[in-house]
Amino acid sequence: MRRSAVGGAVVVLLGVLGTAACGAVPPLPPVDAVAADPAGAAAGAVASAEAADVLRTAVRASVRVRTVGCTSVRTGSGFAVDAHTLVTNAHVVAGAEQLQVDTWDGHQLAVTGSVTATVADLAVVRTREELPASVPLAGADPSGGEAVTVVGYPHGEALARATGTVTGPAEDPLQAAAAAVLQLEAPVAPGSSGSAVVDGSGSVVGVVYAGATTGEDAYAVPVSTLRAALAARGPLDASARC
Repeated sequence: MRRSAVGGAVVVLLGVLGTAACGAVPPLPPVDAVAADPAGAAAGAVASAEAADVLRTAVRASVRVRTVGCTSVRTGSGFAVDAHTLVTNAHVVAGAEQLQVDTWDGHQLAVTGSVTATVADLAVVRTREELPASVPLAGADPSGGEAVTVVGYPHGEALARATGTVTGPAEDPLQAAAAAVLQLEAPVAPGSSGSAVVDGSGSVVGVVYAGATTGEDAYAVPVSTLRAALAARGPLDASARC
């Protein structure tokens, strides 16, 4: 696991890592009832019907991603950008023998392949079945002080939405990305890797990949880098074999 100290806090990647032998994969926790009612959950978290619709789409587009490797199991988050394409982090899918994708309402989708980016901690995954919804990408990176919502599966469990603020651009604290990343003031946890960061219009402005162990600060790949990675992606590979 990559980690770095920033301002006294330790920054780490946010995949949930477990161990397993091939053929002995522990079951995922069931999708929580809250995650199965995005309209009701959103209505309690936002002030207007328009904002509730925006958040509902982001919730429906979010997926839980589990990577089954030869000796380990890793869980993270992701989100759909079109009917058969989802985005997550490269470190979430690294070493995959099998990828498992669960939608917001508990359906598991078959994966046909994945490809990782070279410019940032990003991965693109293709599904055989159609994803329930997709979120648009913002046209520009967010400004400092902009309010955002992080949508994902902290701890690999129930879908959660967390509000926060963009602090501004920053150097990658893990020194893995050449371009600047986004620093957020938002609660994240292991399993939040790959979560969508959405603005007030419901557009994706970033992809969470790391956070401080204090749980108060997060780091995200900005949408400008995500757009470049999607445009430059190569052919997708099937899952590796042990």
